[in-house]
Amino acid sequence: MYLILICVFLSLLILYKVLQKEKNLPPGPPAYSIPIFGHLLSLGKHPQETLLKWCQARQSDIIHCYFGQRLVIVLNNYSLIKQAFLDDNYSARAQPFIFEEHFHGKGLTYAEGERWLVHRKFAMDTLKKFGMGKFYLQGTILSELRDVFQHIDEQNSTPLDIKALLTHGLSNIICGFAFGERFSHDNQEFRHIVGLIEECFTLGSHDSWITVFPLLRFVPMKSLRGNYKKFSKNFHEIFQFAKKLVQNHDENIEETRDYIDEYLKQANLDKKSNKFDSTFDMDQLITSITNLFIGGTETTSTTLRWAFIYMIENPKILKTVRQEIDDYMGDRNLFIQMEDKQYLPYTTATILEIQRCGNIATLGGSTMHRNLQATTLNGYSIPANSYIAANFYACHVDERQFPHADRFDPTRFLSHDLKLVQRTQGFIPFSIGKKSCPGESLANMELFLFFSNFIRHYDFYVVNQAEQINSKLFYHTSLTRAPFDYQISFDRRSF
Repeated sequence: MYLILICVFLSLLILYKVLQKEKNLPPGPPAYSIPIFGHLLSLGKHPQETLLKWCQARQSDIIHCYFGQRLVIVLNNYSLIKQAFLDDNYSARAQPFIFEEHFHGKGLTYAEGERWLVHRKFAMDTLKKFGMGKFYLQGTILSELRDVFQHIDEQNSTPLDIKALLTHGLSNIICGFAFGERFSHDNQEFRHIVGLIEECFTLGSHDSWITVFPLLRFVPMKSLRGNYKKFSKNFHEIFQFAKKLVQNHDENIEETRDYIDEYLKQANLDKKSNKFDSTFDMDQLITSITNLFIGGTETTSTTLRWAFIYMIENPKILKTVRQEIDDYMGDRNLFIQMEDKQYLPYTTATILEIQRCGNIATLGGSTMHRNLQATTLNGYSIPANSYIAANFYACHVDERQFPHADRFDPTRFLSHDLKLVQRTQGFIPFSIGKKSCPGESLANMELFLFFSNFIRHYDFYVVNQAEQINSKLFYHTSLTRAPFDYQISFDRRSF
């Protein structure tokens, strides 16, 4: 009896979808859409690569597909992404269940409308006040880098997984102006939290079963439930850690030292002025600093881990980068600073090429957009509340923008005389538009200072290289596109 009812229900649902099917949608993929599941079963381990292949098969830079019953419009080139993401109609975030459940439409990532406008502006103004994007912040960055170097030196060339050290150091930079404190590498609680953040980036994804079929979280079979319980447990612990940091701050402080102080000051001002519609509540604060903490650590750490891989795989390019740095620095045993960047164009171009080839942002930087109203794009109908997936991977391997895109070639970002850095159109590692990454300036500063000083101060190598690193094969895709873990050895250079 139950089987008959289920079959009738599925038949009616399929009929309903057929009758409701929108006209003039972009081309569909070559893969079949399976009732209930849509195209999920065909996405594979690396969805962004599959989506690009589907677009190539249809000879179109825009296609549609279904994640479960959710219509997804996939944009596979720079001009379409720019056209969409600069349009306010596409400014809403997609709200997959697993993220909606934890963020509740608050914070800086998944907030919308007036709340997002108010808190995005507050965050940008506050972070700039405490140094983000300004050269004097480099003192904090270099201090953390020295700490990382000290721990590397203690290994005496013993192979290590650099991920934890990088993530810890980069996390402390965020902690400085967000929380007003830093945490030593011996702080077990902080190391645990950093580990949870790293783990979350491998557990969550827009195309995972649980985001499409929320009821699966109640199924006892892990193969269906996926990583939901672990992901939720991790997020709960991270939120509790952020909450404790907030509780350590004085709500009545006059002179603000960090993001939390500035937020509590604004909340008090709203309260005193009887601003009943104020969104400066405690949940918004905890979610916002959690967003800052998570977003400002793992992504830069992952890019740097790609950097070591590309340098080891391309020794001639590593030699050129190092020669440029050594020629400029001479025998000075000093740290490279932001003031030196203008004199190191090949080094800077190499970092850009690492970002292009590393391609860490998955479907729209792990946060797909959603259009608020029905519209048209490139001549096709886009129904309201469709998910808009910007395939940054496709942009960065687009032969029209990056000839011989499969090659690692920093000169593509240099002028003909190799003296000036030129950012190529189509290079958008931090997204584009109003909801682009708010930490772009900080990330760029961190990448330059970390990368250039690692090249300056260390030789590095991977034992059993062929078994540990391969930029074409050894990586996984979740919230970011990240290399498999590997063990790397460092030897101090002498000047």
